[in-house]
Amino acid sequence: MPNIRPVEEKDIERCLEIYNYYIENTTITFEETPLKLSGFSDRIKGITKNYPFLVAEEDGTVVGYAYFDVFNARSAYRHTADLSVYLDKNCLSKGAGSLLYKELEKQAPKYEINNVVSLITSENERSVAFHKKNGFSFKGELSDVGIKFGRILSVMFYQKKL
Repeated sequence: MPNIRPVEEKDIERCLEIYNYYIENTTITFEETPLKLSGFSDRIKGITKNYPFLVAEEDGTVVGYAYFDVFNARSAYRHTADLSVYLDKNCLSKGAGSLLYKELEKQAPKYEINNVVSLITSENERSVAFHKKNGFSFKGELSDVGIKFGRILSVMFYQKKL
């Protein structure tokens, strides 16, 4: 079982490696250009000012990460967070994602989070199954809002009230 802990500076390069794989090879994220270490590091530092960012470490290697972030910058949304979970492509469906999410959920009260929202590419069946397994409900779909790899893609909203 992986160890779940807060992200550290030494983890950022490995987290970037995991994320850039999804940028370059999948429609799981709508980002299209691989990120550089400095920009990704700044992104993590921005997130961790207000939200938890956790990594799953197994045998000394980060195999995934998850974090809460701003759902919407307007102040009335301050108790609702956006969830992101990314796992090494070779570590899918082994439980690390659920462990990461469960720890984030435990930490949510400390951050005054009582709603979690996820935006999922409609063809990402693995993420849909993950969210359903962890108590999220389907709330709607935005049709044909993204284009990646020449494909027109829709996104779905999933929500969990804590």
